[in-house]
Amino acid sequence: MIARRPSELKNTGYELFMLLLSALSMINLLIAVLASPAASREVAITMDVLILPIFLADFVYRLIRAPSPATYLVKDWGWADLVAVLPLLRVFRLPRMARTVRQFRGEGREQLVRDLVVSRAAATFLITMFLVIAVVELAGIAIFWAEGNAPGANIHNSGDAIWWGLVTITTVGYGDRYPVSAAGRVIGGLLLFAGIALFSVLTGFIANVFLTPAGRRRRIAARAGSPEALLDELRALVREQEQAAASARARLDDLERLLILRERATARERTQAAAGLPPPS
Repeated sequence: MIARRPSELKNTGYELFMLLLSALSMINLLIAVLASPAASREVAITMDVLILPIFLADFVYRLIRAPSPATYLVKDWGWADLVAVLPLLRVFRLPRMARTVRQFRGEGREQLVRDLVVSRAAATFLITMFLVIAVVELAGIAIFWAEGNAPGANIHNSGDAIWWGLVTITTVGYGDRYPVSAAGRVIGGLLLFAGIALFSVLTGFIANVFLTPAGRRRRIAARAGSPEALLDELRALVREQEQAAASARARLDDLERLLILRERATARERTQAAAGLPPPS
């Protein structure tokens, strides 16, 4: 039996992306409140402001998809999703995170893996986007700390640090912002390799999805629990069994004919022996 998805739980890859982004936002809130280096606080707050539209779009998406908008806003903590759009009130995202984790556990690991395999292209894209956001923020904090007091530095604020991280990880490299210290250049080299790895995996995976033969995709989808592919697999198994049954019937008919011929030969030999005739040569 195919497990039925709870009505509130959207696409598994999307839910996982929003869960990870919410966790990152919680970390940013802690950094903004507790971290002592000013660079860390500035980058964390700036990144939280930049991802604000994603949380707003998530609220609108859930509101539109909800069977009853009023129920979503009141009983399903939709009001908390709306309040949590603001960076300093992102703590109100915790109820949504708890509900998502609880629903993930309710579906079970095998069902979640099947869901991710079925929608693997979208899930890979979303997870890659989260990794880009997280790595850019981490690199922004590191480069801001490394370049803060370096002579001739041109990365002066959190906006410069995040912009440099974004153009570096995407391997665009405009050159308007660049590290001048030894530590900054090491960070830049690591970020460049991380960007090449992330986007190589993403492009390679998407290309593999489009280039994979249809038969193999059907088999993968069948293993993942797709109803249409499972039906195709069952039909193929029925055809194979019918062919095997037809072959077995043909062999059985051949054996029956051979037994009949042998019985006739044996009866003829007995008749001849009873009549005193010599056996045929």
